[in-house]
Amino acid sequence: MVRISEDLVRKRAEHNDKEIGTLEEIALHQEHIEKIEALDKWCKHLRILLLHSNIISKLDF
Repeated sequence: MVRISEDLVRKRAEHNDKEIGTLEEIALHQEHIEKIEALDKWCKHLRILLLHSNIISKLDF
């Protein structure tokens, strides 16, 4: 299972100087992600999450 890691989020936050605490938008395309977790802890200001071409099978709210 591919999980969203803090390292992956930092890698994709280059436009925000790799600072994830203030990140408002992130694109995690084509990462073979199966489950979304921990983003709410790392990215408290996240408003836009782009995830196309992943393999997420279920969304829980």
